[in-house]
Amino acid sequence: MRRKNENDNLDVIGEGFDYETFRKEVISGLISGKPLTGESGLLKPLIANFVQGALDAEMENHLTSERGEGLSNRRNGKQSKKIRSESGEVEITYDRDRNGTFEPVTVKKRQHQLGLGFDHQILELYAMSTSISDIQTHLKRMYGAEMSEGRISEVINATWDQVKAWKERSLPALFVVLFIDAVHLKIRRSDGVATVALYVVYGISVEGKREIVALYPGEGAEGAAEWGRCLEELKHRGLEDVLIICSDGLTGLKEVLQQAFPLARIQRCVVHKIRNCFKLIDSKDSKEVLRQLKGVYQAVNEPAARLALEDFARYWKGKYDIIQQMWEKDWDELMASMDLPLVLRKMTYTTNAIENLNREIRRITKTKGAWVSDKALLIQLFLSLERKKKSWNKKVHQWQSITRELTIIFGQRFSKHINN
Repeated sequence: MRRKNENDNLDVIGEGFDYETFRKEVISGLISGKPLTGESGLLKPLIANFVQGALDAEMENHLTSERGEGLSNRRNGKQSKKIRSESGEVEITYDRDRNGTFEPVTVKKRQHQLGLGFDHQILELYAMSTSISDIQTHLKRMYGAEMSEGRISEVINATWDQVKAWKERSLPALFVVLFIDAVHLKIRRSDGVATVALYVVYGISVEGKREIVALYPGEGAEGAAEWGRCLEELKHRGLEDVLIICSDGLTGLKEVLQQAFPLARIQRCVVHKIRNCFKLIDSKDSKEVLRQLKGVYQAVNEPAARLALEDFARYWKGKYDIIQQMWEKDWDELMASMDLPLVLRKMTYTTNAIENLNREIRRITKTKGAWVSDKALLIQLFLSLERKKKSWNKKVHQWQSITRELTIIFGQRFSKHINN
C-alpha cells in the first residue's frame, strides 16, 4: 500500500480544493511562525497541486488539438515522478497519452527540476564574485529556499553553452584597433596549481564600438609563441586585418604580430616606455625628464617629436644618453599612431584601455584562489564582465570625424569595410 503523501489531502484545483480551509491553515501557520516557502513551507502542498493541474490542462489541450486534426488519441494511464522545487522534493502524478505524442511544457519529459525562479539571482550573485556557499546562505535567509551547492553549480555551469558561443563567435574582417595584454592567474592543472597567463584582447570596431574580443587561458607564463596561437585563433574566427595593434614590449611579440597581420601598425605603449626610463632616472630629475618626454610623444607630428627628443638629448648629454637610445631603439613603434586623429591617437599610444579591463579582471578573481579549470574561469569572467557590459561597449566619441580621417589615411583598406 502506498504511503500517504503530504499532497494527498489536496485535490487538483477545480476538483474539490477547499480554498477557504487551506487559507485558514496558512494564516494559522504564519501566526505560529512557520515559513511560507522552503522545505517546511506552508505553500509546499500547493506545488504538486498546481503542477498536476497545469499538466492536466496541457494534456486536454493536446488531445483536443489532435482530434481536430482527425487523429485518434486518448489518455492511457498515469505515472508518477519526483521533482525538485524551491520547497524541496515533491511527487507529482500525471497522465500519459496512448500515442506518446504529448510533450508537456510545465515539466518536460525526463525533467526533474521545476523552474525555481532563482536562476537569475544565482547568476547575478555569482557575477558579483559571491561564492557558491554564500549564494546558498543568501537564498535561504532571503527566500527560505533550500538549494544545495550542487544545484547552484548546475545553474552556473548551464551557462557554458552561452559562454562557448561568445568565445567562438565570428569576428568582423577588420578591427581598427586591437589592444593586447595578459593577466596572470592561478589555475589547476593535471600536475597541480600553476600560474598561467590569461591572454586578453580588447578592440575598437569599424563602427567605433569598443568590445572584449577574446579571453584565452594559456599554458604558462606570457610568451610570444602563445600570443601567436591566440592571433591564429582570431584569424580562424574571421579576422583578416587590423589597422593598429597596441602592446607592451614583450620579447619576440613584434615579430609574431607582424607575421599574423603584416599590414598592421604596431604601437608600443608609451607609458610602459616611460616607466622603464624612470628606473634609470634620479628622483630629483624626474619631473623635468617627464615634462620633456611628454613633449616627445605629445608632439604634433613625427618630425616635431624627433626635434623634441634631440632637445632632450642635448639637455641631458652625458647623463641620460641611455634614455635617448631606448627611445631611438623603438622609435617606429612609439610613433606608429602619430598621424592618427587626435582622439584615437591618445587612446592608442598607451595600453590604458586594456589595463582598465585587466584591473577589473583582477578584482573579479582576487578572492577565488586557484580556478579548478579554464572553463570555470571563463564562466566567471563572462558573467561578471557581461554584468558591466556598458563599461566595455561604449562607442568612441567623435567617431564620424575619425572615420573620415581613417579613410584618408588608410584608403580602401578601411573604407571597404564601412557598412559591410
